[in-house]
Amino acid sequence: MSAETDIASAIGQCVSALAGVLGLGFIGWQIRAARKSSDLQALQAFLKDAKDHDAAILNGITLEAKEQAFIEFLNFMEIYSTAVNDKLFAKSSRKMAVDKLVDSIVVIAESSAWHGRFEAAITSATTFSELRRFMARYRKRIESVRASRLAIANAD
Repeated sequence: MSAETDIASAIGQCVSALAGVLGLGFIGWQIRAARKSSDLQALQAFLKDAKDHDAAILNGITLEAKEQAFIEFLNFMEIYSTAVNDKLFAKSSRKMAVDKLVDSIVVIAESSAWHGRFEAAITSATTFSELRRFMARYRKRIESVRASRLAIANAD
């Protein structure tokens, strides 16, 4: 009788262990799915914010409205530079955020009016510190995009 009890107990433990492993696999799958959903939501929020800030600059009625929208755009860039610098985005979202930030930096650098306003917005050593950190980290990519834009402009 004790051998039968031991076998039944061993089978019960095996079934219990298998259920635990399957449960952990399911939990892992749920975490991965939630992370992907969260990444998609972060990316959608980033793209919406970028679109809204671009539109505010383009649709500003007065010069003051455009300048205020530009300052808000710089603050947007600072926030997302922080997110990129501190790796708060997942890989795919980070790539899109980097691309948008790099493109925006190049456009600002190429526009003497906006570049001047950017410089005027820097009021202390800590103003746009994350954006400066981002620019230092992605300097080669910024220079590459700038060179590509220049080549395209010269080809026309």
